[in-house]
Amino acid sequence: MIRVQQHTFTLIPWPWRVMPWVQVPEGLEFTLYDVVDPMARGVEVPGTPEEAARWKVGHDAYRSLLQEAEEDVRHAHGVRCRAGFMVDMHSVRLRRYDLMPNRKARSRRLFDECLTRMRRYEETYRPILQDIEARIAEASADAA
Repeated sequence: MIRVQQHTFTLIPWPWRVMPWVQVPEGLEFTLYDVVDPMARGVEVPGTPEEAARWKVGHDAYRSLLQEAEEDVRHAHGVRCRAGFMVDMHSVRLRRYDLMPNRKARSRRLFDECLTRMRRYEETYRPILQDIEARIAEASADAA
């Protein structure tokens, strides 16, 4: 038996709320399943150790690619910090982008590119995701 835990990857809301000209697109939520220790919270599904290793590698690769895409879009908007760290307003170069013409169109284009990258990564992770979700449905049907 393999224990998996569901995670949802979303963009961190800061600093987008202090940049009124940035429009973050809807639907930037991605579901991941991580293989966890038998003592951790999660759902037990039937599987082999080889499948657990493949799922773990797929999860880690997918998550790192999503984080890389998020960091790239943050950097392109002038945010010079890593996502998840508390920073002050000086880390965002708002003034630099206030002077930039067509900044809304540029921001939309950057987020479209980010969304395209993330969807492409999602397609590569989809077989693992479907396999895990099928096993979860099978395990819940067996329990009922």
